[in-house]
Amino acid sequence: MGDIDNFKVYNDTYGHGGGDECLRKVAKVIDETLKRPSDFCARYGGEEFIIVLPYTEREGALFIAEEIRANVANLRIPHEKSLPSGLVTISLGVATSDINVSISHEELTNHADAALYVAKNKGRNRVEAYQELSSPSA
Repeated sequence: MGDIDNFKVYNDTYGHGGGDECLRKVAKVIDETLKRPSDFCARYGGEEFIIVLPYTEREGALFIAEEIRANVANLRIPHEKSLPSGLVTISLGVATSDINVSISHEELTNHADAALYVAKNKGRNRVEAYQELSSPSA
């Protein structure tokens, strides 16, 4: 799951037309980064995107997520109120599922969303993977 950093401020600064254009450019670069015909992305809501990479292990998903992050930054879309870069950036949360483990699409999406919020809380313009919380020992 990816979320354009500080997009509300971008929209407020550059207007809804500018925001729409930004969304189109980011969506295009995400789509162009995906390698296989089965990989796809979709706008999930607002400035969020869901990126699905079927049959991709964690390391591969992290690699693609980092490529997406770098490619969005390389668009060099000005965003004067996004510190420190002054450019549009994206944060991404990665969640994967073992083919032998049953997990719903909703739960996998929730895991990706949790990882996305870790990326946001750690400063944005980064990729984070979902980490299962282990229960404390007694």
